[in-house]
Amino acid sequence: MATDRRELFSERVPAGSRSYAFDVKESREGKKYLVITEWREVGGRGSHRHTVMVFEEHVPVFRTGLEKAVAFLGKKYDVASLRGKYAHAYEKWSDEEDARLRTEYRQGKTIDDLAASFQRQPTAVRSRLQKLALL
Repeated sequence: MATDRRELFSERVPAGSRSYAFDVKESREGKKYLVITEWREVGGRGSHRHTVMVFEEHVPVFRTGLEKAVAFLGKKYDVASLRGKYAHAYEKWSDEEDARLRTEYRQGKTIDDLAASFQRQPTAVRSRLQKLALL
């Protein structure tokens, strides 16, 4: 299958125990796409590899999201200020909250409704639902 795509650009970036690769490839049909790959060493037992493909038509929205995430990383914030809006931000989830989250999500509440109900960030609610295998 290596003949199905042509590599147009490649950049490798070592970062501690991880390495990242940014490759631009072209399909047989002439469509360009970005492949982002992460490799990380796993306790001397080899390495894990994760890959994300971003198709040419999705690059503008991907770039917007990436730029927002990078800008956020550069901002200073503290948990106390987040708790002004989300009282339980960064607190450990209790078993009781997990049970209530399951129930309310199954009843059809939205992520935003749940965030307000649990006084947590919508991203925290989404992550918890994923951990509970509900998303």
